[in-house]
Amino acid sequence: MDLHRLTVQAIGPFAGEHVIDFAELGRSGLFLLEGPTGSGKSTLIDAVVFALYGSLASEGSSRDRLHSHHAAPGVEPYVELVFETAAGIHRVRRSPQHQRPKARGTGTTNQNAAATLVRLSSPDADAGEVIGTSTQEVGTEVARIVGLTRAQFVQTVVLPQGEFAEFLRSTGEQRRLVLQSLFGTAVYERTAAQLGEMRKAAKARTDAADAKVAEALTGLREATRVDALEIADAPDTVRLLAELADAAETARADEERTRQGAATALADAERVSARSTGGGR
Repeated sequence: MDLHRLTVQAIGPFAGEHVIDFAELGRSGLFLLEGPTGSGKSTLIDAVVFALYGSLASEGSSRDRLHSHHAAPGVEPYVELVFETAAGIHRVRRSPQHQRPKARGTGTTNQNAAATLVRLSSPDADAGEVIGTSTQEVGTEVARIVGLTRAQFVQTVVLPQGEFAEFLRSTGEQRRLVLQSLFGTAVYERTAAQLGEMRKAAKARTDAADAKVAEALTGLREATRVDALEIADAPDTVRLLAELADAAETARADEERTRQGAATALADAERVSARSTGGGR
């Protein structure tokens, strides 16, 4: 996932409109948000999470603190984020619930939260395909586009201060689900399951071949008990028994190779899956 541009207005300590060009900052490969307490570092992180999911990075934070107390009355608070994933380039814009001056008379009235989501042809495009115009629609589409829930996003991408320990304390299954979504390891698990079924099928075929071989060898032993003179007079029978023994041994060898190949492939898939998910520990 790439963040291209973040725009905030009347959010936290930012009274006016401010634009952060992440694409430009990202050209250096690494950049740092630095500033004194209260300068807006955490607000920018919250703005990104709010734009995507409609909530803040920290679980206990209230969205009410988003609206800037420094902004002039009537200035709409909003966050706009242009981002890119494998699903394409999108621009999401959200405005938190806030109080605005009444259109008539004095006093203020409540303005509900709003959200829009647009698919763009390029990060700098002004217009595009509108794919969401309500907070619910936008929330559903963003989760699909990003491929992570809000909880997974803040645990793996943002990870607010003090919450890394919570990720470490989560159960192996919880971490497995997060890492599976993040790294797409489900394909390895499906491959391991398929190879497991192949191994079971190979074992069944091998067991059946073993039974046939045992039956053939029993018949061969019985046939060798006939009188030597009778065998000499029946060369076709001897040749048939020899071919039967060869065919049985060949079938057994083939099934053994199949079983060993399936077991090796399964072991490889399980090792890849274990490395990708941290072993579920």
